[in-house]
Amino acid sequence: MKQHYKVIILGGGSGGISVAARLLKKSRLKNKLLIVDHADYHAYQPAWPLVGSGADRKEHSRKKMQRVVPNGAILTQQKVTGIQPLEKIITLDHNLRVTYDYLVIALGIQQDYDKIEGLTETLGKNHVSTNYLYDYVDYTYESLQQVTDGNVIVTKPNTPIKGGVAPENSLFTFKDFFKQHDRTQINLMLKSGNHTLFPVEKYRQKLEELLTKKHISYDLNEELVKVDGPRQTAAFFNYKTGVRNEVPFSMLLVTPPMSAPDIIKQSTLVDEAGWLDVNPYTLQHVRHQNIFGIGDCTNLPTVKMGAAVRKQAPVLAKNLVSQMKGRKLKARYNGMTACPIATEYGEAIMAEFGYDLQPKESMPIDQAKTSHFLYFVKKKMIPLMYWQGMLKGRS
Repeated sequence: MKQHYKVIILGGGSGGISVAARLLKKSRLKNKLLIVDHADYHAYQPAWPLVGSGADRKEHSRKKMQRVVPNGAILTQQKVTGIQPLEKIITLDHNLRVTYDYLVIALGIQQDYDKIEGLTETLGKNHVSTNYLYDYVDYTYESLQQVTDGNVIVTKPNTPIKGGVAPENSLFTFKDFFKQHDRTQINLMLKSGNHTLFPVEKYRQKLEELLTKKHISYDLNEELVKVDGPRQTAAFFNYKTGVRNEVPFSMLLVTPPMSAPDIIKQSTLVDEAGWLDVNPYTLQHVRHQNIFGIGDCTNLPTVKMGAAVRKQAPVLAKNLVSQMKGRKLKARYNGMTACPIATEYGEAIMAEFGYDLQPKESMPIDQAKTSHFLYFVKKKMIPLMYWQGMLKGRS
């Protein structure tokens, strides 16, 4: 392994791999581009809520990391332990140091389960689960099959989260599961720490309509703060009233609070909230011209989705190449993202919008209307485009 690289990419997720593929097509970077990621597998995580509802298999959602690394890139499967932007040094496991000319940070997001009292002790037991970890999605479906009455609670924190509509996907497919199995004694509810159901008015209205129609209760400004697994109770703090209340459950599906990875928060590259501080349009770091960021670890003011990364990747690659050549950064990212939501098995809507929070739908249909076609796009077409297009720098 060399000690110096023209480009180092931290993170082998959707952002890191897709940017690497594009850079290798646009520049002479063969064997000069290093990808750093300690994981053995690369996962398509948007499939996991469907796995947790019994509509997909988790084995279909991941591939060995070596299989997705583009030709010409070098992969080292180590953890990043230090970032020194002024010295252009990255520290890895065993105090190994590598240097770079240009750096792309694509380290994703950190799941902070320990910020909820009692959660780590009971996760995977007592019908407490999450769809954000590969090892737990099967337990979600196992619990779903076993519960017959009481409260089934799906939570959503007030922090930014990856796969921003994953809780809603679970919520609606859970409801369909209970309907199909005639489990009328179950009270399905969403507890969200956010002050609104959705940031775009058109889709907020649709979600509200669907929740009312399907008799799913929801409470906003309610943050999960404690789980007692053996007693099967969950405590929530209400941001508006300041009151903490305890709710019994038969099943609890948790979306944990999330933040930028600690290694980023410990660096000098963050904004006041602890996210990687990049220009929202060029994706270049605001203080270091040779550093760019992409995806969930950044402070880009949009919903964190794979579809957002898909739109960011070509912008970052073009601007990084321009930076290398001393040219003006002309490519612009406008905040575009897409949020496909399964409203039942076989039906979905798809929210698409940018920084202005106005609908920007890419298909000649009303994407706020549930349809079989949009479910097919979500379950079949998008994963195909992900593996065969986005990760190969083609879409």
